[in-house]
Amino acid sequence: MTASDTRPDGIPLPDLSERRMRPRDRRVVQAIALVCAMAAMLVIPWADETDLMRDSLKPPEKVTALPEGRIGELVGAKWKVLDRRTAAPLGDRQSGGDVVELRLKLAVRPSDAASAKAVGSYGLRYRFHDGDGRVWFAVGLRTAEPKAGVAMGITVKATVPRAKADELELHIQAPKETRKPGGPLASLRFSR
Repeated sequence: MTASDTRPDGIPLPDLSERRMRPRDRRVVQAIALVCAMAAMLVIPWADETDLMRDSLKPPEKVTALPEGRIGELVGAKWKVLDRRTAAPLGDRQSGGDVVELRLKLAVRPSDAASAKAVGSYGLRYRFHDGDGRVWFAVGLRTAEPKAGVAMGITVKATVPRAKADELELHIQAPKETRKPGGPLASLRFSR
């Protein structure tokens, strides 16, 4: 005796056509899932790298602000503004131009060999800032090689607008090599 003899209507099989997705619908769902997975794979490393880049590109800054006549300390050396003058820029044949060369004479005394090396390095940055957020980069010219315990002069020069020359503040930023890991980058600001 067989199963067809005992059950005239046969063995009931589950209807699989109602439970399964059609092949086209399944491919559409797979394509959407693939697009979402690819987007997540692109965004997660980008978000992680953004935090890493922010830390390495713009380190936090520790600014020491003081008036021009006072003595400030940066990279283990004592700094003081001695003189502030304006002159016609180099190569300017006209006497009534819109720009002047701003010159600040600084006295610097490194306290030890490490600070003398930092004062003499190329990483030291000089900038003039106004109250509106504009910046003029400057060049520092040394009168002698820096030595520990010996005062020396540095002349900081920049070509700036004549109207702003009297109100600009000098910012001196320490070399990045002197920054301790995780610590702020030191800078000194002489205000008017």
